[in-house]
Amino acid sequence: MNPELDALEFPDAVRLIQSGARTAPARAALGAMQPWDGRTGLRRLHQLELQELWAQSPDLLPILPMDEALDELLNPAGWLLPEHWRQLRDGLKALARLLHSLTTLSWPEAHPIPPGVHLGIDRLQVTAALLPEPAPIAERLTKSFNADGQLDPLRIPALASLHRSRQDAFQAVQAKLQKLLRATPDAFNEAMVVERNGRFCLPVRQERRSLVPGLVLDRSGSGATVFIEPMEAVPLNNAFVEADRDYAQAVQAFLRDLLADLRARREDFTRWRDLQAQADQGLALLRWAALCDGRLPDLEADPKQGRLCLLEARHPMLLPAVREAMGLEPLTHPVVPLNLGLEAEKPGLVISGSNTGGKTVVLKTVGLLSVLAACGCAVPAKEGSSFPALPSLHADIGDHQTITGSLSTFSSHVLHLKKILENVHDGGLVLLDELGTGTDPKEGAALGIAMLQTLSRRRCWILCSTHLGEISQWALRHTRFQNASVQFDEDRLAPTYRLLVGQPGQSRALTIAAKLGLPKAVLEHADKVLGKREQDWRDFLRELEAERTRLMEEAEALRQQMAAAEKDREILRQREEKLRIEREAFLQESKEKVARVLDFLDHEGKRLVKELKERQKAADVNADRLGTEVHERVKQLTRLAEAELAPRGAKAKPAAPREVREGGYARHRGLGVEGKVVTLKGDRATLETPQGRRLECRLGELEPIGAREAAPRPSGKVRVRAEVQDIDSEINLIGRASDDVDSEIYRFVEEALAAGRRFVRIVHGHGTGRLKAAVREALRGHPGIARVEDAPQNQGGAGATVITLK
Repeated sequence: MNPELDALEFPDAVRLIQSGARTAPARAALGAMQPWDGRTGLRRLHQLELQELWAQSPDLLPILPMDEALDELLNPAGWLLPEHWRQLRDGLKALARLLHSLTTLSWPEAHPIPPGVHLGIDRLQVTAALLPEPAPIAERLTKSFNADGQLDPLRIPALASLHRSRQDAFQAVQAKLQKLLRATPDAFNEAMVVERNGRFCLPVRQERRSLVPGLVLDRSGSGATVFIEPMEAVPLNNAFVEADRDYAQAVQAFLRDLLADLRARREDFTRWRDLQAQADQGLALLRWAALCDGRLPDLEADPKQGRLCLLEARHPMLLPAVREAMGLEPLTHPVVPLNLGLEAEKPGLVISGSNTGGKTVVLKTVGLLSVLAACGCAVPAKEGSSFPALPSLHADIGDHQTITGSLSTFSSHVLHLKKILENVHDGGLVLLDELGTGTDPKEGAALGIAMLQTLSRRRCWILCSTHLGEISQWALRHTRFQNASVQFDEDRLAPTYRLLVGQPGQSRALTIAAKLGLPKAVLEHADKVLGKREQDWRDFLRELEAERTRLMEEAEALRQQMAAAEKDREILRQREEKLRIEREAFLQESKEKVARVLDFLDHEGKRLVKELKERQKAADVNADRLGTEVHERVKQLTRLAEAELAPRGAKAKPAAPREVREGGYARHRGLGVEGKVVTLKGDRATLETPQGRRLECRLGELEPIGAREAAPRPSGKVRVRAEVQDIDSEINLIGRASDDVDSEIYRFVEEALAAGRRFVRIVHGHGTGRLKAAVREALRGHPGIARVEDAPQNQGGAGATVITLK
């Protein structure tokens, strides 16, 4: 036992950490955990190594204890029972999965390497990779034993025949005895077969034993029942006894051989057990971290360097989850977090303030968290908390007086202080509660100051609580000490349990006494006894605390303003980033769109030139018709390019709605022919072009235009011949030459787009594939086409092309 650690409730924390372990070796190792056992870096390493996988998939790190089975197995005189075989089989299966998971672990790059640890030697991944595979043994045990750990002889060739012989002998004797039961039912108290001394017999009534001749194997306690082995069953019983003996001997021989084989790998089992215990310790420490919402703090290797920094720290035993796990009652008030920072140049802290203000809790919190951190355990504090190395720990907390030892409170404290001075290491942590109490205040203060001065020369980290103003005043002048106080609410006359570093506090004994109803005359007399100097000191502390409270309120208001400003800046930054991304995306889309349109126009222009050259060679070429078609093709290409290059989301300016009416002007949607509507009958209309040609069509195929749009172009006379026809959703090109289909495919697609169709099909057949290739080349790059693919099997398959239009 270590009384210093007991005073900090470290054993309670250890027992709680132990409860998270599954195996006996892991629990034993955690129970022996000490800050100075040299395993701090190893514990931190294993936690960091397992943390990510455990948080994501804890089932990939199974720990099934097999402590009893391994104890029997590793003991030369041990013998495994069915529950041990089951435990060993299931444990080895889980161990095989654990080894596989450990070998795949990778070091988390965000975490530094713990001090004193070499990643190439101490990592669980390296150890697991060097161990043999336990899966073959687990598989062998699975084939030999059933789910309850009983040997399954039918799976073992050497036992199967003996087991069947035993079963046959058993069935034979049972059948004979059952036959006798049915033959003379009045002779038996119960119609059942029983076993005595390894032989099967019948329970015969004493007065009717003559009905069942045979050997008497036993009698009941009352003598009313005689257990007789009928003569007909004697040879059958003999056969069963021999078969049972042979089978039992074979089973024992098999188990002995199996145990011998397993014990031949004693070293492997020992190494497996050690690795399982190490992983179990790491997982138990991770469970502790989750329970207390803790994390691994920074640790300084040199005790005379670094800093002691606690950010939003809490005593573990005050946390609701921890208290529930320990079976303690929940606290009636919330736990106030502790914020504390001590540097190596100023490692001393003198805490003063009112009674029941939490001074002792501060000491215990710092002490317990320092010990847990030194052990390699997580502590309930925020990221950024750090601790110096802990070469020694001494805590003078509580009343050490004993009746049997004839020690007063003061004497026990003095003896403890003497022991601290004799055993403290340079850079060690010393916690002193109620320093200087138990004797005359002036002498107690002098002794306390001398004690602090001596420890300061040893460069120790010192935290002490006191009610003596002289010690607080001395700390104000000393370069290696600073004051702190526990905050007190003057309005409620109650402590807030918040530590204020840099300011000494008041005991407020008179204030609390007044609250508790002490007569006013007594309090006034006490004020006079205090004297002018003490009153001035208390007034100074009161003003200092009020000023500090004001500054803290202003700092909090400023912090909130800065947080709001930072939030606004973040919103603006996100908006700017969004606009930048949208702008870059728009520019990229515009470039791609322009490139796509240029490619399409280039492709269509070349195809149009090629088509014109081929048609000019024809003898019966009609110049007017050819000019009109070229003009319409160019207009259609222009409209497609303009539609493709139109800005996203651009909305046309609202215009007065137009309708096709007689005497007005209109354009044929599919053919692009423009002119004046001369007649309108029902859903049929007649369109007259500026050249005097007439076109009859359906009303729905026309769109109204202005008179100026329909005016004749100064491009010469062009004859237009239009035929009214329904645009079909399919075109059949089978039998056509592959170099003579471009224009027809182009017109078919344009007419389908104008008609608002969604899907069209081009039938080209299988053939040599040249016609299909020509069709695909003609469709390539068209901006009105969303997708080109082979038709489904029920629609022609690869012999047809289905086009999805935009």
